[in-house]
Amino acid sequence: MAKPQLFWMILILLLTCFMPCGFIIWHESVDPAFIPNANYNFILKWVLPTLTVLTIGYLFSRYKNFAQVKESLDEHFIYEGRLVKYFTLLFTPVFIYFYFWTFINIPIQLWAQYRLAEYWSQEYLLVEATTCSSDYEPHCVELTFADLANEETHSIRWYLDKAELLTLKDKKVNLVGEQSYFGYIINEIQW
Repeated sequence: MAKPQLFWMILILLLTCFMPCGFIIWHESVDPAFIPNANYNFILKWVLPTLTVLTIGYLFSRYKNFAQVKESLDEHFIYEGRLVKYFTLLFTPVFIYFYFWTFINIPIQLWAQYRLAEYWSQEYLLVEATTCSSDYEPHCVELTFADLANEETHSIRWYLDKAELLTLKDKKVNLVGEQSYFGYIINEIQW
């Protein structure tokens, strides 16, 4: 009876540890040209911080209630020193937030990329166009658009028409793509 439970526990542990890496690799390889809307921003600004705070609160309550865990961690921090303790306490919320971001926001972007949705077109101001860092292919250009209605800026990486786009700074362009529930996928840039 103990072996099947151990198998499932190991499987769940592996999935929760390696799925974020898979999502990040998938996101970087697909690199969707995604512009978020209010629904996506609500998740990013309210849901993820709330989940992070609740998780930290839960872990802290578990730490306080289990004497063996508390003793073990205290001994570990005494042995490693104060710097490791404060570094761990400082970056645990960042790690938890990033973990939830990986499990929630990346699948939203990838779902929008692969789902056929309604046609969408909107005019934006191309605020900035620069070449991508050396980590990306040579045809990549980083574009920053300003929404003409509310002046929010959005950045994407684009892999077509690099030479032309670099000359269009501070010009209005029309973004054409598909509208999903959480944002917009850009399929074409017209100028």
